[in-house]
This record gives sequence, C-alpha cells and structure tokens, in this order.
Amino acid sequence: MIKTETILKPNKIENSELSVLIFKCENADVCLLEKTMLNWVKDAVSAYETHVVNFNPNKPEFNQIKSNLAKTKYMLVLYSFNPLLTTQNLNLCIDYAVLRGETLVKLPFGYVFETNYFNGLTEIKEPLVFNADASEFLKISSQTEIGYATEVLSRRILQNLILNGVNIINPASVVINANCKVEKNVTIYPFNTLSGKTIIKSGAILKEGNTITNSEIAENVAVANSIISNSKIGADSVIFPFNTIENKSVIGANCVIKSYNKLNNVKVGDNTSIESFNDIGN
Repeated sequence: MIKTETILKPNKIENSELSVLIFKCENADVCLLEKTMLNWVKDAVSAYETHVVNFNPNKPEFNQIKSNLAKTKYMLVLYSFNPLLTTQNLNLCIDYAVLRGETLVKLPFGYVFETNYFNGLTEIKEPLVFNADASEFLKISSQTEIGYATEVLSRRILQNLILNGVNIINPASVVINANCKVEKNVTIYPFNTLSGKTIIKSGAILKEGNTITNSEIAENVAVANSIISNSKIGADSVIFPFNTIENKSVIGANCVIKSYNKLNNVKVGDNTSIESFNDIGN
C-alpha cells in the first residue's frame, strides 16, 4: 500500500479574501450578559467582512446560501444560535479548509468554502466534515441551554480579565457583563456585579458587595458595598460602605464619601469629604 500525505499550502489567506455570512435565527436577539447571541457570533469574526441575513427555516439551506454569495474568494457560513464560538476555533476551521486546499468543508453548523466552487453547485453531497471544537457549536435555544451558555461566557470574561492583569478574588462570586471595561491592576473582591458600559480604571479596588452600572470608576478609587449607577467617581476617592450614588452624579478627585449617603444627580468638587447619613440631590 502506498502512503499518501496531505500537502499543506504555505500561506494563510488575507482577511480580505474571506467574508462571513451569518444567518439570523430565532432567539438571535436574546441577551447573554447584556450582549445578544447574534452579536456574540459577530464578535468572533470581527476581523472579517460580515453579512447578516434572516434565515427562513421553511426554505432549503443550500438555496439561502447560494442567494447570498459574496465576491470574496472564500466564505464562512455561521448561525446566530452558536454564541459560544470563539475566534480561535473559527480560525482553526478556516485554516483547515484553506491550508488543505479543500473547496467545501461542513462544520457542525455552517460551512467554509471557495465561493466560486459553491456557486457552481446544484446541491451539497457528502461534503468533507470538520468538527474542530464541536462544543462551541452548541445550539442554544432552550432556557437551560441559555443558562449554560451564560455561565460559559461569564467564565471566559473573567478569565480574559485575569490574563490581562485584573486581580479577581473568588471569580465564582463576581459577575462582569460583556460591555464592561476593566483595566489592568484593578482588584475586585467577592460579590461585585458590573453591568452596562461600566469602566473601571487602573488601580481601583472594588471591595465586597458593590453593584456598579453604566458608571466610570477612575484610577485608584476604593469602593465598598455600595450602589453606583450612571455616575462618575474621580481618581483617588474613597467610597465607604452603604452608599447609593446615582443619576449622573459626579464625584471629584480625592473625595471621601462616608457611609449611608444617597447622592442623586449631584456634583461633588475635588477634595471634598461628605459625612454619613445624608440625602443629597433630586
């Protein structure tokens, strides 16, 4: 018997040579950690030109792909119900097809193919199958699956932050949603929840029990067991426990806010100290 070996091409494709077709399916707008399932998929292929079209379950998949062919040399077809997909896994799928010189590769959901080759097809028969990390192609539809996907994505967010220099103590008790930005050298203690377009800048310390939404916490701020919503806390300030700071409040730099205060749509100048048990603002 003569052994044969697959000869790999030496070069990968340029990003401009591949476009992505994403079929928008039922539940595409369901949010996982404040980002829709569709947008999780789009983020995984953000390096490529992407087109989103509605998928009609009553029409053949083949016909819907063929009617949405791009002008690029290669295409990747994905579905919005696979929000666990990662850039690394999808690049592996693309490399598998391109470096092997395959014209059509079927994924657990979707395809990678040469556009001109697919354009000449009248139907798909027994394509080469490549599963890569098939767990990322899990179809998310039921509430149980949505819960599982949320847990996986939450762990990924926390792991990425830790790798980027964020010190998270007991990650299992911390929730950071998809649109939050946390800079390196931030320390986050247990039972913190960050949501919306929250920004936590370098050197900040979030002690236990904070809920922070759509707010900016500047450099070297310390916050403990407080609720901060739609507000800004200036650099080097200290927020004691049991405060509520909300509704476009702005706390200046180097301030001290002691316990049990409610600040609503107020502006506090730099180097200000507020004693406990105040209700200030609208």
